[in-house]
Amino acid sequence: MEMSASKLWEKILKIIKKRVNEVEFNTFFKNVEAEEISDNTLKLICSTNLVKKNMEKYKEQIEEIIEIITDEEMKAVFEVKVQEPVQSSSYRFSENRADRSDRINTGLNEKNNIDNFVVGDNSRLAYNACQAVVENEIPVYNPLLIYGGSGLGKTHLIQATGNAIVEKYPYKKVFYSTSEEFSNTFFQMLQKGEIQEFRDTFRSLDVLLLDDIQFFEKVFGKGGGTIEEEFFHTFNKLQELGKQIIMISDRYPKDIKNLSKRMESRFLSGLSVEIQQPGFETRVAILKRYAVKRNIEIDDNILEYIADTVDTNVREMEGMLTSMSARSKLLNEKITLQQVQDELANRIRRQRAEITAEKIIETVSVEYDVPVTDMKSKKRQKKIVNARQIAMFLLKNRLDLNLTTIGGLFGGKDHSTVISSIRKVEGKMEDSKVFKGEIDRLKQNISK
Repeated sequence: MEMSASKLWEKILKIIKKRVNEVEFNTFFKNVEAEEISDNTLKLICSTNLVKKNMEKYKEQIEEIIEIITDEEMKAVFEVKVQEPVQSSSYRFSENRADRSDRINTGLNEKNNIDNFVVGDNSRLAYNACQAVVENEIPVYNPLLIYGGSGLGKTHLIQATGNAIVEKYPYKKVFYSTSEEFSNTFFQMLQKGEIQEFRDTFRSLDVLLLDDIQFFEKVFGKGGGTIEEEFFHTFNKLQELGKQIIMISDRYPKDIKNLSKRMESRFLSGLSVEIQQPGFETRVAILKRYAVKRNIEIDDNILEYIADTVDTNVREMEGMLTSMSARSKLLNEKITLQQVQDELANRIRRQRAEITAEKIIETVSVEYDVPVTDMKSKKRQKKIVNARQIAMFLLKNRLDLNLTTIGGLFGGKDHSTVISSIRKVEGKMEDSKVFKGEIDRLKQNISK
């Protein structure tokens, strides 16, 4: 075959680009170069071990495409590029004590790393997007926004990404902060007259990792115009300089109140990825890894029971496992399925005792900005009907109230209206992952 390795790889990429999503293509395939064709083998050089590991999954596809292009059978092999020693650069911190301190003070928890993050179908796109950020020194998604309900591993993933960046690019200034911490720091430095120092600190970063941006709804537009203005210009400056911004939210930016249109457009100007509720198999995998990490001896069937019963919050699952492990060690007895069933039943009873019909209706009222009086009225505006139907569904789902009782809470609606409302919500949840995410978030808020 007379085609060069680079030309063949170029043709392969054109075909493979149509078969994989954009994140996977930019993260892995763009970090591979064709070195040579020898002994009927295409030698491909990967930028890192991580890229090589993921490219191995596409080996059969690549060999199939080679045969399509060349009409010949050929093997594809992957090797990792030999890394040249990093030369000193203008970005590298000097080795004096002050600069070493800057490097250490990242706000990151070193225990959060990519290796102990369990990837499932619910989080694969977000995971791949974070890998793209690590693998590409120049931002490919900026900002990268990851959103989804609480307890799904968003903070773990963003911190793991930050730690991976620090390891790969030790000269970069990386900083993790919650939006509340960012706001508090701003107000403190504003009071001290040190606002320029605040600007210099944040605008000199190479990577800003910002958690819980939904907190900004508490300070933006409520006498917090100053901080919104400051954050807007900090965001713009970092983007302008080609610095990476990664953000986390428990909801889509359009659902964050008091967010100006210009701020909303900035948040959505890059890649927005949702982490959804993990499926059963992913929940089991998370629990297994958690048990191994903490040396918890427990049978697989018990882990599967927990995963099947606690299906809305990873943190709650792990908390359940920690609780049962502590009991096991204190009483010097093995964890049994009956013990777990009893503990879960007790937890559900306690949760239901804390959840009232009024709390559910009020939570829905706040979330959808519909007054409780309107929800209980006979008004038929679409916004009001939607909130009313969701509240009825949650009253049945969380408290298992009978249909007559639920109808009575809404001005005496008959049971057929209540049934219809519940079924409509269930149907929308099946049809729309976004809507299901809204309901899952409401369930979590109600349980807080």
